[in-house]
Amino acid sequence: MSYKAVHILCDLDLEETISFLLQDAGYEGTSYEKGRLIGYCKSDSYDENAVSDILSIFNLVSDQVSDVENENWNASWEENFTDAIISKNIQARAPFHPSGGYKHDIIITPKMAFGTGHHETTSLSARALEKLDCKNKTVLDMGCGSGLLAILASQKGAKRVLAIDYDINSVNNAKENVQLNTAQNVEVLQADSLVNVTDKFDIIVSNIVKNINLRLLPEFVAKLKTGGHLILCGFLAVDLNELKKATSAQGLNLVEHNIDSQWLQTHFIYEH
Repeated sequence: MSYKAVHILCDLDLEETISFLLQDAGYEGTSYEKGRLIGYCKSDSYDENAVSDILSIFNLVSDQVSDVENENWNASWEENFTDAIISKNIQARAPFHPSGGYKHDIIITPKMAFGTGHHETTSLSARALEKLDCKNKTVLDMGCGSGLLAILASQKGAKRVLAIDYDINSVNNAKENVQLNTAQNVEVLQADSLVNVTDKFDIIVSNIVKNINLRLLPEFVAKLKTGGHLILCGFLAVDLNELKKATSAQGLNLVEHNIDSQWLQTHFIYEH
């Protein structure tokens, strides 16, 4: 299968944000090499206008689009993969990185699944989850990507963790990483909603884009136990008031929010 490689000259401080937006638009992975961000998508799904719309937000343009075989871009991505120090207690690393002796040493096989710990939304979500008592709790990781948050919940003693993603590549990668970390009590499912989920949870973490989070909000509330915690990420700082209004109508009380590079993480408690 052939892929398109879209080359974008950009500063390192924009790399993670543009990568997030490209992956949200269907790109299967990105790499950053010497001031150049390269996004990879299937040739038949390449949309020049969609890329231009994303880049125009940052006054950028793509300076090169090339064809590349699957095995070549995947090798390039792995070569440029670095470990992520998420907090003083959490390290996310590939199997070929040495362990730093962190309390939560999470191994993530470098594939194209989102959630390797490098993006602000993943690290914000992980730090929020780290603060909560997961011992003998039930945890839902919605939009699990690589499974990093689900593995963290397991390491923190959760008695059941359900990890869900709509993308089969993410599901397969999460399953692989769960096994690699010998994470206990973790189930990974492919789905785009909670319609078929019968459990209720003590903690729900959802690190997905704004519109999907808002659409799923009633489902999250329906699956939260009274006094349960909801961590939402994938919003921008400017979305806070809109989110507070939507969540208040659902009986959710905002207890904390954090911002990193304009990305917003919120923590609610369900009081009904």
